[in-house]
Amino acid sequence: MRQAIGGGSVTPRYHKILQGHKQSGRLALFTQTVVASQKKTESGQLIITTEPPVPSLPPIDFVYFATGMQGGIDNNPPLKAFHAKFPIDTMAGLPALTDDLMWKEDVPLFVTGKMAALRLGPGAGNLEGARAGAERVTLAVEALLSKSDDVSKEEREALDDSQATYRYAWGLGSRFEALESGD
Repeated sequence: MRQAIGGGSVTPRYHKILQGHKQSGRLALFTQTVVASQKKTESGQLIITTEPPVPSLPPIDFVYFATGMQGGIDNNPPLKAFHAKFPIDTMAGLPALTDDLMWKEDVPLFVTGKMAALRLGPGAGNLEGARAGAERVTLAVEALLSKSDDVSKEEREALDDSQATYRYAWGLGSRFEALESGD
């Protein structure tokens, strides 16, 4: 069985679901607990120690953070290291992402949530921002995966132009762009 450790707050609906798993013995919740240290095993699992200590904590397959991150690249060690290796412009610690929420055109790291506020606006960290971010990332990933060497640049641009109305609906372009293209 895969093990995970996560952080953040949850909605009342999911809190009820988590409580059901907790009561059945399939889940243990440790609030007010922080990771004190971690060590990676040869198999890629993490041996984590916490403060206060969690007794019999099994090896962890992955760590995820759902919500609650403080804004800015400097407050996120993985992004800070990534930014050092792949620098981009920032404003108030937020990355200046592409319209598709990609780190930069040649670096396919997608960022959503509060960290995408420069592209998504002040609602980036709420549910509407999550929806808009997910749509943009989905479309961008689909476009990256569908690009092939047998489709010319002109054919891709013509396809992009013919979908200007959809780009507006997806929050990527503007209505003026859609009108300009004749859609």
